[in-house]
Amino acid sequence: MAIISLFSCQSEYSFRVPGENEIITTNISSEYFAIADEYLNLKNYQKAIQYYKLAMKNKSLNAAAYYKLARSYALAKDYESAEKCYAKLLSVDPENKDLQISLAYIKGMSGKTEEAASLYKELIEKFPNDSSLLENYLTLLLFLENFEESEKQYQILSEKFPDNANLQSFSDKIEKLREKLQPKEETENTAGSHESPVKEPEKTPKL
Repeated sequence: MAIISLFSCQSEYSFRVPGENEIITTNISSEYFAIADEYLNLKNYQKAIQYYKLAMKNKSLNAAAYYKLARSYALAKDYESAEKCYAKLLSVDPENKDLQISLAYIKGMSGKTEEAASLYKELIEKFPNDSSLLENYLTLLLFLENFEESEKQYQILSEKFPDNANLQSFSDKIEKLREKLQPKEETENTAGSHESPVKEPEKTPKL
């Protein structure tokens, strides 16, 4: 009778199956992850970030959610947060090519162009048959107005990837950079005058 009474009282508080809380948490986190994916597809990156953070509370989803969180930050142009995420991911998986490329891209987009160029140079040495790496490196070199290295990398691109659709564009940009950096001789022919050291302002080539 006492046992029946005990169970009768405890039933008011609803018994839970062992592990039920964990299952509930996992299901909720999975829903958060799915919602985050939907927001990512809709390009609502701030909402995606919010829900990926919620999904990360589940250990089984933590790694996948954190990777997508990093991508969401990058797409939202929050490059500082994205860089921190990719650096952390690389500390766990340092040989991951995609993560290395993402970090180089983030540094370039955030204005750390020298660091980005250095990373792309290393990546090209590791993955010499990836034309996109060479294109991004060349773009950075042109931005940095490194004419000699730009010309060198363009030759490599044209020889290794002769069908690359951007060869002409790169060639035009290199020629514009050549013209910009080439000293202009301005001679004053007026009697008694000397050559003026002042030069006309030159336009920066668009990338």
